[in-house]
This record gives sequence, structure tokens and C-alpha cells, in this order.
Amino acid sequence: MNLRLLQLADSAFPSGAYAFSDGLETLTTRGEVRTAAELSAFLCGQLSHGWGQQDAPACALAWKAAPGALSELDSLLTDLKLVRGPREASLRVGVNLRRAAVSVWPEELSALPPTRHHATTFGAVAAVLGANQADTVTAYVSSWLLGRVAAATKLMKLGGLDAQRAARSAEEIAQICIQDALKATADDLGGFSPLLDIAAAEQGGLDSRLFQT
Repeated sequence: MNLRLLQLADSAFPSGAYAFSDGLETLTTRGEVRTAAELSAFLCGQLSHGWGQQDAPACALAWKAAPGALSELDSLLTDLKLVRGPREASLRVGVNLRRAAVSVWPEELSALPPTRHHATTFGAVAAVLGANQADTVTAYVSSWLLGRVAAATKLMKLGGLDAQRAARSAEEIAQICIQDALKATADDLGGFSPLLDIAAAEQGGLDSRLFQT
């Protein structure tokens, strides 16, 4: 796999993605996600019905999109992300990722087409840096999956090994998500995860928070 892609997907890359939990903080605060098994169910649900049906295929499409198509893809993601918190998080992380990537690889990314959302920015940057499409989507999905696992260790009474086992249990669903994303068209973008959307929307009202949304 392209070393630049691994750097781009690393949790230490300054995109700010680590500051968001996709509603997981609300669910753990309510006691709806308490165990490794329940964390696994959250991860699999998001991959099968939520994030994995919007952002993963958007990343795959952005990798091969012309500049005009990138703009249309960004607009489609904005329309599909009905909940303000996740929508603004995607836009904020996209801006941060783009700024950081251009700073790290200024010559390679000097002509990077305009992008707004996290998924489109990741796909477009990875393409310019020479990563192939399958590796790009795999790295993107892995980054999301392990990011949620890292968040869980901060939010729950869950050790690192148990959290990693939860990620391992979602591996088959993650692989299906990746393969589906690589075959997707813009018409396939969707997702339906109302419980998670409500949790993300209500996170701002929690008495105390570790994550932004």
C-alpha cells in the first residue's frame, strides 16, 4: 500500500477526525452501548446502514471523479447528511484534511480540485498521491473503524484489546462495505440509521462531552 496513503489515513494526521464520535458518545452516555458486543453492533450498523452507505462510496467515487463531478458529489453528500452535526463534522474534517495534506505535499497537490467533505477530499487527495482506488477506500474505511474504536476506549469501560476485538468482529461487514463502495454509482449513495442520527443530533445537549459530535 502507498506509504503516503497510510500517512493520510493515520489517526495522527491533523484532520481533526479524532474529535468526533458519530453519535457514539450519546449512546454510551445513555447506556445503550456498554460492552464490546454492543460496540461491534454499532460499528456493523454504521457500516451496513449509515456511514458506510454514504461516505465509503463517496470516497471511491471521488478517487476517479473529474473536478465538476467532485463538486456535484459534495453537494449530494450535503443533501444526504440530514443531521446538522454529522454534516458539519464532515465539512470541517474535509477542510482540515485538505489544508494539512496540501501543507505536507505542496508540489503534488498544487492543482488539487476543490473539495469540501471528508470523503471527497480523502478520495481526491489519495488519487493525486498515487494510491489505487481499492487501497484508498480500504484505508478510509479502516481509518473510520479504528477511529470509532479509539473513541470507545475513552467513552466506555473497555480495554484496548476488547475494543480491537470489536473491530475484528466487524471485519467481514467492513470488507463488504469496501467492495460495495468500489462498485457504487452516485445513485447508490444513501443510508438509513435514524437511531444513530438522533444520537448524533442530541450529543450537543449532553451535560458533559469528550467529543464534538
